[in-house]
Amino acid sequence: MRYFTNRSLLARMDLNTKLIMTYFLVFMLAGSAFSISMSFERTGLDTESATAYYAGDEEGMQFPKEATELTETTHFHFFIMPIIFMTTGHLFLMSAWSQRWKTFVISSCFVYIALDLAKPWLIRYGAPGFGILAPINSALLGITMLLCIVVPLYEMWFLRIERPEHPH
Repeated sequence: MRYFTNRSLLARMDLNTKLIMTYFLVFMLAGSAFSISMSFERTGLDTESATAYYAGDEEGMQFPKEATELTETTHFHFFIMPIIFMTTGHLFLMSAWSQRWKTFVISSCFVYIALDLAKPWLIRYGAPGFGILAPINSALLGITMLLCIVVPLYEMWFLRIERPEHPH
């Protein structure tokens, strides 16, 4: 246990650094919750609703998303999503998790962001079957985001580091 707790850079931060990082992460957690809520309202986070939202649905009187709307949304997300994950990811990298797990989580973040950016285009212009990406990728992206937020919060405030004993 000593090896694990002594590897956390987060647990060693001073109070003001912990506070600013905590405030940031709390806002990211709230932002993630609103993002999930917004996605649920628009696409239902299921295959059929996501397909109807992007590709259109005559029965539900939904028009397909036009390329200009997809371009505008993709443009914004291409900038903001990497910034959010770079910041939360850097905090996660300061955790005591093993190098292998850090590499896996950070690489997963990249893959899920890329799929999230591609998802509307694939559904709209590829095939309706890509609607399966809506619930699966949203869940995986949410889990990695949650890890990048909760792990640093836990280690900053609850992980106790062992101080080396000084011989007398």
